[in-house]
Amino acid sequence: MSAETDFLNDALGQCGQERISSIDDPNVRANWCKTFYVKLRRSALRSHHWNFNAARLELAQDATAPAFEFAFAYTLPDNFLKIREYNGVEISVSAVEPWLWTKLSGRYVIEGRKLLSNESSVKVVYSIDIDNPLLWDDLFYQMLATWLASKLAMAIGRDAAKSQSLLSQAINIGLPLAAAVDGQEGTVIPYQVDDLLWGR
Repeated sequence: MSAETDFLNDALGQCGQERISSIDDPNVRANWCKTFYVKLRRSALRSHHWNFNAARLELAQDATAPAFEFAFAYTLPDNFLKIREYNGVEISVSAVEPWLWTKLSGRYVIEGRKLLSNESSVKVVYSIDIDNPLLWDDLFYQMLATWLASKLAMAIGRDAAKSQSLLSQAINIGLPLAAAVDGQEGTVIPYQVDDLLWGR
């Protein structure tokens, strides 16, 4: 049995459903797993800068430049989920002023599967889609299995109370715990703040 099937059976077991032998089984349980699993996995992998799904790459310039505003276009990898670092500057949802971040890093936009920039060389750290549960952090695995179980409890069992309870466990306990432990792996990088901000 595949690691993916074991993961799906973990979720099914949490909501009191029978096991499946594959996501392609011709039954309602497998059909609902197929409906929810991939999009939920990709959403959860985008929700935090997980250490286990980080990758580094120097992007290759496209032969054709953007029509206007930017000088260069770069095609993003197929497994790209979100950008974390652009030319050595970490991208964060911190309180750092947006104008300061662009001053430090240079401006870029992502349009579809393209990154547009005026920089002739672009190196990125980005989040990748990992579809093998064996490569996930264990706490992420447990959180995502419970989150999927919350969807399956409602879709298959029509059990709103069970669905809500599982969702609360995943989002209010599992996700913060997994993110906190994950965030403790590695050195702390201080935010770069303009000196004038300290005078406010």
